[in-house]
Amino acid sequence: MDLKEKLLSSFLAFEQKVDINSTLHDVRTDALKVFENKGFPTKREEAWKYTSLNAVLANDFNILPKNDIAVEWKDVKKYFLNDVDTYKVVFINGVFSSHLSSTTHDGLDVCLMSSALTKPKYKMVIDTYFNQIANKEDSLTNLNTAYSLEGAYINIPKSTVVQKPIEILYFTTGASNFVQPRNLVIVGENAHVQIIERHQSLSELPMLTNSVTEIYAAKRAIVDYYKLQNDLLTADLVDNTYIEQKQESRVSVHTFSFGGNIT
Repeated sequence: MDLKEKLLSSFLAFEQKVDINSTLHDVRTDALKVFENKGFPTKREEAWKYTSLNAVLANDFNILPKNDIAVEWKDVKKYFLNDVDTYKVVFINGVFSSHLSSTTHDGLDVCLMSSALTKPKYKMVIDTYFNQIANKEDSLTNLNTAYSLEGAYINIPKSTVVQKPIEILYFTTGASNFVQPRNLVIVGENAHVQIIERHQSLSELPMLTNSVTEIYAAKRAIVDYYKLQNDLLTADLVDNTYIEQKQESRVSVHTFSFGGNIT
C-alpha cells in the first residue's frame, strides 16, 4: 500500500476521533476528495518542477501518530527562547504536551486548534475563518484540511498589544511519523503580536510534516511571525502559510531554514 492509499484508508480511523455530523467534517471530506483526485504533487506541477517527493513518499509513515515518547524539559529547553517569558504551545509528534506548554485565555486566546474546532463557544469564529483563505486547489493543503485536528489557535482581540511572544513548537521523535499541524491566527484591529513557530526533529528516523497556517490581520494590526525550520536530514517539511490583511495592517513572515532534507 502506497502512502496515498494509506492516507485514504486511515481516514476511517481518523473519523473516530471527530464529530462526523458537524459541518466542519463536511469540509474535511470535501478536502479529502480533492487530495484523492490530485494526489501528491509531482514535477509536472510548476511549483514542484525541481523537487521530487518520490523518495520521501516511499517511507512507511505512521498516519495517526501517538505521543508515547516521554520528552522532558531538559531535553528540549535549548530550543525555546532563552531567558524570555513567553506563551508556549508545544506538540510532540503532533500531540499537545501540557507539561511543556504555557497557554492562556486571559484577555486573549493562545490554545489548541482541537479546542477551537470542537467547543461550541468557538463555532462562530471557526465558521468565519477556518479554511477560508487556504488554497482549495493545492493537494497538500487539502490533505492537511482533511486531517485537521491539532495545532495552535491564537486569537488576539482588537487594541491588544501582546506583552509576551508566543512560541509554537513542533517536535518530532520516536517512530516514523507523518504529522499535519494546522494553525489559525486571528489578530484584531490595532492589535500587535509576535509569534515564533519552530519545527524541530529529534530522531534520525524519517519524519514528514505537512503544515498549514492561516493568518488574518484586521485594520492596522501588526503581526511579526518567525518560522524556524531546523530538522535533521532525515526529516521533510512542507509548510503553506496563507495571509489575509485589511487596510494599513502589517504582516511580516520571516523564515529561517537551517536543516532538513526537503524543506
